[in-house]
Amino acid sequence: MPQLDVSQWLEQLHTDGISLGMQELMYYRSKIAAFAKHKKTLPRTTVSGPLLSKVRGRGMEFDEVRHYQAGDDIRAIDWRVTARTGKAHTKLYREEKEKPVFIWVDLSLSQLFGSEFVFKSVQAAHLAAAIAWQAQHKGDRVGGLISNGWLHNEFKPAARQQGVLRLLHGLVDVSKDSLTRWQKQASTPAEPMSESLKRLRQLVKPGSIIHVISDFHNADKSIIDGLQVLSKHNLVRCYGVYDPMEKTLPQGHSIQPLAVSNGQQQVDIDLTNKRQTDTYANAAQSHWQALEKSFANRQLLFTPVSSAQPIEVQWSDIS
Repeated sequence: MPQLDVSQWLEQLHTDGISLGMQELMYYRSKIAAFAKHKKTLPRTTVSGPLLSKVRGRGMEFDEVRHYQAGDDIRAIDWRVTARTGKAHTKLYREEKEKPVFIWVDLSLSQLFGSEFVFKSVQAAHLAAAIAWQAQHKGDRVGGLISNGWLHNEFKPAARQQGVLRLLHGLVDVSKDSLTRWQKQASTPAEPMSESLKRLRQLVKPGSIIHVISDFHNADKSIIDGLQVLSKHNLVRCYGVYDPMEKTLPQGHSIQPLAVSNGQQQVDIDLTNKRQTDTYANAAQSHWQALEKSFANRQLLFTPVSSAQPIEVQWSDIS
């Protein structure tokens, strides 16, 4: 792949790669047709084997009640109406054409890092915008949940542009809050990722499509187990946003050692010391492999997304 022209891409995306604004999220509305060309039958994931159904659950919504007729499914009998009228009534359902799409975006402070192109937080927001515009174009209702551990925005699915615009404004608000707290070196967040998962469970109805966008830096076993529970009645797709430097340190010579932190501990690494750089790379690789294995073991769809390349460049692998 040719070397990325960072300045040209940043100008095209209307972003500085650090802060977030509405213009760069609205940009993906113009990419609906182009992205649609890359649509695949099955997504690239760490899960082996075919996906039997894109939507799990009945995919039907209540329409009306009428008198029970011979041959009707007895499981559809409306017992309240039957008891009230003294005559058997059955519920009728119609196909639910507008699917509810939930986009959960984790904008924790660990996302405020980028070594080559944009911050992971910016890339996460861009990915969410691209997914939201695609869903709206297909006629789906878009909602979501955005949190950084302090500020929490949630939106019930809404049709047309309303759902997308509310989500995008929420992304900008939470992103600004995260950037402010990061600059002030905020302490431990008031609300862990597990609390956002609880709220997501309350919002989601069976048969929904759920997109989870995070670096999963703060995701423990309970988070992944919770997503597995949601996947029993919904289609759940997870996107792991990462920066290349989180996997391999840059090669080169530096007078000053490079400070590396996991948010709790910090170590100084000499980039000229091969033993230290190899130890870092092996530890990073083990961490990433363990994360992918956790999703694969639970049959959860997982797609890595780099913050070092524009979403457009990666879309054929993401979609």
